[in-house]
Amino acid sequence: MAVIAAAWLLALAGAAAAGEATTQKTPEKAPAATEAARSTVTTVVAGIVSYTRWPSEMRSVRLCTLGRGRGVDELLASGDIGSTQLSVPVRAAGDVAAACSECDAIYVGTLASGAARSLLQRTVGRPVLMIGEGPEFCTDGGMFCLQPGTAALAFAVNLDAVARSGLRVNPRVLGIARNATARVP
Repeated sequence: MAVIAAAWLLALAGAAAAGEATTQKTPEKAPAATEAARSTVTTVVAGIVSYTRWPSEMRSVRLCTLGRGRGVDELLASGDIGSTQLSVPVRAAGDVAAACSECDAIYVGTLASGAARSLLQRTVGRPVLMIGEGPEFCTDGGMFCLQPGTAALAFAVNLDAVARSGLRVNPRVLGIARNATARVP
């Protein structure tokens, strides 16, 4: 189990620092969804989800996407970004209301003006993992903000939003976010 955790952290750190995921094959790793087959955005999102704990034990995390963008397209193309321990099916949410009621994690791309803020306001204090594109997503109350337009994919974290959600995120992921944020121009 420690080998799998180390491999995920290496993949997540590599994606944040180098812009592409690296993998280490281990005998314990299931061949169903390897990091090598995933895009950078998908790898980072999969890593964040895998190192997040919800208040109740979950065998499957429903990841929804809202809006448009490269990250949304990559996640939808992947179908399921989970592992042998945790299923993470990806689907597009029809609207903000559907995302709030049907999803455990939400990836937000580009949305119409005000829609992202409305979504974030509706999820305050609820155990819904909120990942979005651009630094303004964290400023508005999102938890993780990816910057896919940078040379090396970077991401930041809003610690207040994470704390209010009731979710627990492994401190190593928070440290990677801090280090990755320092490299963003």
